[in-house]
Amino acid sequence: MASRTSARAVATSAALLQAAMEEFSVHGFRRSSMESVARRAGVSRATLYTHWKGKEELFRALVRGLHEDHLAAMGAAASEHASGSLEDRLVAVFEARFGQWVALTAVSPHAAELYDLHSRLCGDIARDSQERSERLLAGLLRDAVRRGEADLAASGLSAPKAAAALFDCAHGAKGEDPSSTTPAEFSERLGRIVRLVVSGLRT
Repeated sequence: MASRTSARAVATSAALLQAAMEEFSVHGFRRSSMESVARRAGVSRATLYTHWKGKEELFRALVRGLHEDHLAAMGAAASEHASGSLEDRLVAVFEARFGQWVALTAVSPHAAELYDLHSRLCGDIARDSQERSERLLAGLLRDAVRRGEADLAASGLSAPKAAAALFDCAHGAKGEDPSSTTPAEFSERLGRIVRLVVSGLRT
């Protein structure tokens, strides 16, 4: 009985977060309300408030869930492309990390507002996600060194420092105004960055 109740609670929470994402994407954060999210989800406002105390807490929960999804996708991409070239592996993990967010914001007329809100309310979540992403990248780079695909010694950088630099470069592929970047533009920029970096890492 307890497991069924827990499963229902998880399913309800997921449905509420999906409704929140749709509401914020369509109407923006400022024009959305807890009532409008509850209405979109088909539940009472009281039900929504049993999960989150307010709109900002709901937004943080949504962002935290998205970051977790993207980190899981990075790990899956690294495994799926384990036999590919270093360039293929890096492109795959960065598409998993950033591409989904770019795709989400590209369809929202309120992307600039959501990016600003993410920066103001979710800095701690983003920092934790970045640190975990960089640890995965450092492992990927160490593996590339073992395979003879890369020579970090020539750069004077450790795997963690090289991973941090790579993350910053890939993040920059979103452009000066990430809210206006399309998935195709991001992928093209990312491909150029990764090709340039990999060419410099080759032994």
